Amino acid sequence: MIEKPGKDWIDVDLTWAAAEYQKFVEAALRLKGLPAVEKRDLLDGRTVYFMFFNQSLRTRSSFHTGLAKMGGHAVHLDPGPGIYLPALPGQEIPYATERVSDVARVLSEFGEAIAIRMYGEPSGWVYGSANEFINEFGRHAGIPVINMECDRFHPCQALADVMTMKERVGDLKRRKLTISWAYSGSWHKPVAVPQSLLLAAAKMGMDITVAHPPGFDLDPAVVAAARGFAADSDSSIRITNDFADGATDADFVYAKSWCSLEHLPTNRSEAVDEEGMTKLFEQARDWCVDDRTMALARESAGYLHCLPADRDQEVTPSVIDGPQSLIYQQAGNRMHGQNAIMTMLMNPAGLA
Repeated sequence: MIEKPGKDWIDVDLTWAAAEYQKFVEAALRLKGLPAVEKRDLLDGRTVYFMFFNQSLRTRSSFHTGLAKMGGHAVHLDPGPGIYLPALPGQEIPYATERVSDVARVLSEFGEAIAIRMYGEPSGWVYGSANEFINEFGRHAGIPVINMECDRFHPCQALADVMTMKERVGDLKRRKLTISWAYSGSWHKPVAVPQSLLLAAAKMGMDITVAHPPGFDLDPAVVAAARGFAADSDSSIRITNDFADGATDADFVYAKSWCSLEHLPTNRSEAVDEEGMTKLFEQARDWCVDDRTMALARESAGYLHCLPADRDQEVTPSVIDGPQSLIYQQAGNRMHGQNAIMTMLMNPAGLA
């Protein structure tokens, strides 16, 4: 393991104390409010290496655009035909892969940060394996490593979510957040977004309801950690299998689909139980946010979604395009939050 001067942004939702996390939230809001001229040199001369093992619109464009606006340089490393595929020990193929430890150390000689997105098919849908892959980079890189979403966490999205809610209501203490499962015609969605949001919101002192049909439980270790943060902040977490109950009296309704952990394989030699997964999904087709759902929430409630949203499945157009929807402000905050992450990791003095 290499001792590095900066931090990693990998499992921050799980491992960082509330006070440390809240500093990044405040830095992100402060940076967003600065004039462009005061931000354009914050990352002057810094290079970030990006590896996307999955599709990306918001994450790719927001990171690259934000980095350019602050004077930095993005290098996109295509895992596949573009570079030798980084691999963990035991998963290597001669002349097709290169050990993660070697890739991390080499890139550390050139640039200032490494950013990685991996979940699902590239990691064989084995829960936790993509997270382990990114953490292996963190163990061997001499520069900060940023998790752009794995199979456990999406800390960049959670930061934007918290920013958006704070901009809406100010102090989040004891505000009511509903994190709900919603139906989709595709099960290929990790639990990263709800798990990171649960942890981040607990650190902000929100009263959280997690609503999902039976069979869609989040990682018990993550839920336990979130309960610990909630206890420290004198807030609460409750779990319900009733969709309407989940939305009732909420200040924010954040509803999206995620896969069932119990139907994922435990190793790469196994396959996803697609039949069992699909059956669970089809039994809950009515878990869709519509006007009746939002009417159960508070009159001033905001609707959130990380996007892309499956319209007429997860949510109706009347809600996602309606006056309570915060999705575009939320998407815009991806860039501002990530600008703060990159600056705090590579040039913390710039936000001092």
